[in-house]
Amino acid sequence: MQKTRAFILAVVLACGVAGVAEAKESGWAIGGEGSLYLAGNGGLPMAAMFVFHVPEIPLMFGVGISTTPALGATVDYWAAHGHLASVFDWYLGVGGYLIVDFASPASVTAGGRIPIGLQAWPVGQVLEIFLEIAPAVGVIVVPTAFEWHLQGAFGLRFWL
Repeated sequence: MQKTRAFILAVVLACGVAGVAEAKESGWAIGGEGSLYLAGNGGLPMAAMFVFHVPEIPLMFGVGISTTPALGATVDYWAAHGHLASVFDWYLGVGGYLIVDFASPASVTAGGRIPIGLQAWPVGQVLEIFLEIAPAVGVIVVPTAFEWHLQGAFGLRFWL
């Protein structure tokens, strides 16, 4: 745990040194998030996801793997975003998710979600710390079933 904290602190300090310019303008972002299962009868089983944004594509992507074993992916379009106060912003989007669960019995789930996020920018436009909730509904393709849940996430994105 101490090594993890030291690593995170080193990354934040390195971004502070590199953060003199407004880096968000390039459009590239990479980061990670811890996924949370908040409520419902299904959801993203990922404990952690890799998140990224590609310039000129108005989508935020997420890819994760869990120990169950399962693969998960999210794709979100931020339909609205704005400034709250100081270093805080917000966003609201629409998106989708796909889960392939290899545990017995195996299943495939696809659905839609509405991500609602709070962002903090402690180092200009270089480092984003975010907290997100996403009400979601989905269909388990194999075996057939309907699910609803409240997905959640917290993490960091570095805008390059």
